[in-house]
Amino acid sequence: MKSFIKWLIDEETNLQEGNTRYSVEVNFRTNTEEILKNYAKISLGYVSAALKKKDYHVKQVFDESPIRILISSRNWDNGEWVGIVSWNPKKSCFIISKGFYNKGRKTVSVQSSQRCNGDNASDITRQVINLMHNLKGKKDRHSFKLKKVPLKRGPK
Repeated sequence: MKSFIKWLIDEETNLQEGNTRYSVEVNFRTNTEEILKNYAKISLGYVSAALKKKDYHVKQVFDESPIRILISSRNWDNGEWVGIVSWNPKKSCFIISKGFYNKGRKTVSVQSSQRCNGDNASDITRQVINLMHNLKGKKDRHSFKLKKVPLKRGPK
């Protein structure tokens, strides 16, 4: 009987420690921007997990504004097409963009953006998978490196 009670107490402390993973802490000083920002983080986390199950490479950028995830079909090659899902706090919606990845600066040159039709993670995931499927056949913006001109070294 002692082991069951000990297990119950341990289980209760584990639940209390891990209850903030998928929750939003709200108190009497919380404003709507904070709640929406935390909702965006949770939703993009679910979208990221769903895309990883579909064998896409995903980077989460939750520390900087705007909150976003970057999606790649390959392993972050220079000049390849990537998708971006970001949270727009002014319009309170998700924005889906596509562009070219720059490996040197670790940035994306956005080519086009559109407002996401859905508000939940399932709709966003469906729309991103369709976008990535359409980008699969498009040509990347890969710049070939030029060969160096051989210079003469010393007298002949």
